[in-house]
Amino acid sequence: KTREIHVDGEIFIEVAHSKVPFIVHAKDMDIRVQGTSFNISAYRDDSRKTVVLVEGKVKIERGSVQIAELLPNEMIDITENKILKERVDVSEYISWTKGILEFNNTPMSEILKKIERYYNVQFEGTADIPLSKQTCSGKLFLSNNLDSVMTSVSILSSTVYKRENNRILIRQKQMPMK
Repeated sequence: KTREIHVDGEIFIEVAHSKVPFIVHAKDMDIRVQGTSFNISAYRDDSRKTVVLVEGKVKIERGSVQIAELLPNEMIDITENKILKERVDVSEYISWTKGILEFNNTPMSEILKKIERYYNVQFEGTADIPLSKQTCSGKLFLSNNLDSVMTSVSILSSTVYKRENNRILIRQKQMPMK
């Protein structure tokens, strides 16, 4: 007997030790688990998938082939057919479960993507701003007040925003003439 779940999105999972195998299916990969906690990011509309192990051990499989085994503080990053395994600070990947986004030289475009998914909003106008070149380190507190979060983002990215329901228009802040 096997316990299984399917994931489209991001989820933090804690699995108690059990003799019954627990398998997580997430977009072209399976995570085989026995007593562990880990974070999976596997959105259907994103070519990048990550698994970050907090404690225990997991095996990542594609079909019947094992492609990696993770130990605590390790991450596997699968982007299309490229597989990268590395040691990471797990707090950056699981802080969202505590209402905080932690960043370490993270491009602003990635920060906005996380905010989009957390608050179920959509940013517009970002193609005109070089947000992937701007990076940020620190913590962003995810309050119930989206405008409070967006004010912080505007300061960090030198942008201004206008919100209409779940659409947010964001553009570069114009510098005053001297």
